[in-house]
Amino acid sequence: MTFAFPRLTHPLGLATTAQLREAGATDRVLDRLGLRGHRVLRGVYAPQPGPFGPEVRLAAAALWAGRDAVLTGATALQWHGLELPRPMALRRFLVPVSRRSKRRASGVVTHRTRRLPRSVLRNGIPIAPVERSLVDALRYRELTDRELRGLTLVVLQRRMTTADRLAAELEATRGPGRSGILDAVWAFRNGAWSPPEAQLAEGVRSRRDLPVMRSNPRLETTDGEPVGTPDGWFRDEGVVVQVHSRTYHDGLDAEGNDCWAATVESDHIYQRHDLVVVTVTPEMLAHARDTFLDTLATILRNRAGQAPSGIREAR
Repeated sequence: MTFAFPRLTHPLGLATTAQLREAGATDRVLDRLGLRGHRVLRGVYAPQPGPFGPEVRLAAAALWAGRDAVLTGATALQWHGLELPRPMALRRFLVPVSRRSKRRASGVVTHRTRRLPRSVLRNGIPIAPVERSLVDALRYRELTDRELRGLTLVVLQRRMTTADRLAAELEATRGPGRSGILDAVWAFRNGAWSPPEAQLAEGVRSRRDLPVMRSNPRLETTDGEPVGTPDGWFRDEGVVVQVHSRTYHDGLDAEGNDCWAATVESDHIYQRHDLVVVTVTPEMLAHARDTFLDTLATILRNRAGQAPSGIREAR
């Protein structure tokens, strides 16, 4: 007897063992499909033999997880378009509390939850919102505090979620310490737009010999002419700090202008207004932050009380 793989409603044509049995598949047929490379993972088959790419494997994992399952954690962040620091071994799904948790050796696991999030669809796969995915990556210790801090700032800067939604998700969560995400939310609320800017702000706050630095203030002349929005601003000294990073200033802006060229040009604008520009790279902040802060402290001491009178923060 020849078995015809059924045409089902799944976008990729995948079918579970139960669906194949309903279509007339016997144990022998299922064994033959497995031998011929149609089995994506145990209990889920594809109409065409493998090898299978990440999208098919994830779709198969979602089928195995069952109805109402929602992808979460680090893998969900990746499917939201974020670049992870390393590959993730597990694909985690949330399921209603009425279901049991289960795990496959192929790297798929389900977790019961009383707060099943409203999912968004990515390539037909239900995925938890960014804020829940971040907090679950914390809950299951998939990412370090430093990695979570960086990713949180990225999603906030890209407006993929809001600080309020992240705070609410954290408040509803029990589990391990939340410092990575909390630090990022605090830094964003205080003006930091990227992980290097947050590192800069944290470093300045940690030094008792440095004055208060404002993050990303809008500067203008006393006549109301826009000057710029530096990464850091020391008002009484007339010193701006710019984090020069192609990672966070690459590509084109909404008007089609080169973001990197605009970043460099902004240094010249500050200088034309008699402001001192101090530049730093993310690499220096990560590996030689104390050395940079020592240099910054020296510059600020030499500039004490020398801020130009014609510059102010915009209201």
